[in-house]
Amino acid sequence: MSSKVYFSRIKKPSKENVRKAVAEVMDKARWYSYLSKSRPIFVKINGMSDTLVPSQNTNPWVVEAVLQQIKARFPKRKLAMGDADLATTKQLDKAAELWGFKRLAKKYGARFVNLSKEKTVKVRINGFVFKELDIPKIVMESDVITVPVMKAHCITKLTASLKNQWGCVPRFRHQYHLVADKAIADINKILPVKFAVVDGTISMEENGPKTGIPKVCNVVFASNDRVAVDAAVSKYMGFRKGEVAHIGYSEKAGIGRADFQIIGDGFKVNPFIKPELDKHVIFKWEFKIRKSPLAPIFFKTKLFDLMAWGVTQYNTTYWYNKKGKKYLKEICKKTNYCSLYEPLMKRKMPKFSYRF
Repeated sequence: MSSKVYFSRIKKPSKENVRKAVAEVMDKARWYSYLSKSRPIFVKINGMSDTLVPSQNTNPWVVEAVLQQIKARFPKRKLAMGDADLATTKQLDKAAELWGFKRLAKKYGARFVNLSKEKTVKVRINGFVFKELDIPKIVMESDVITVPVMKAHCITKLTASLKNQWGCVPRFRHQYHLVADKAIADINKILPVKFAVVDGTISMEENGPKTGIPKVCNVVFASNDRVAVDAAVSKYMGFRKGEVAHIGYSEKAGIGRADFQIIGDGFKVNPFIKPELDKHVIFKWEFKIRKSPLAPIFFKTKLFDLMAWGVTQYNTTYWYNKKGKKYLKEICKKTNYCSLYEPLMKRKMPKFSYRF
């Protein structure tokens, strides 16, 4: 038996049209029926970047549309939203200011949470990789609605509703890059994720998740089945069935079904430029080192701090100035998303430290 995946196309991008598309797929999926009657709700966004490049983070219009649905249905329910810092930089607080996530949280009465700063609880798991995991307490005590942005990913082929929970393990998750597909299944096995809304408004192709090419798709997916919705996303992006390993491992772990039925607008494949690990300068060398006898020296000593600083400078200075700014200008020039990004570009940002 296949799982239902709800799919909507946005003909002309605007805040209102994005809201309507998100509301449509959530309502048709009866998202509220999968939540408990009283548990808090946690909205897991993607906030990996503190530079303003479309597709790096979840579209704020999509996030706001989800928050609107939650507040309309559960006006008194305790609500939080957030993500975690990366291994190489404390980016989330600046990202949340720059992209307006903290303002959205305040507007809808939600607490904005940096999961890297939250208390954790130890959760037992009989997984492919992990025996136990330290998970933020707020996540384990909430009904989670995951709201990722659809992107290509050099390690896992793509990132969507399953990969988005990678950020729910706020400590040392980078140490598991070599077994990321199995680790993703393990993480999702124990998390109380009740529903997924996948932001495909502006996606990313080629060498994501941070230094790829923005791709305007103007679509939204939704389902209570993370495996099914990611299988649909995988097909939409042009991957072959079984090509994205963490979808298969997640199905084996009993998280959901890879067989899906599309409900909604006409669905057709929109091939992405595929990610290639050997063409991503950072991941290419990371994997070479992790597979060498030198791995403990590079990743378990102070040398890692120097590497982290270098990675951050590459992403936020070199790549951003060479390509990221250009991508932002192109999106603003060619699409109606300029009304989203232009106000964000005018904001004065506080200074944040990039280094641990």
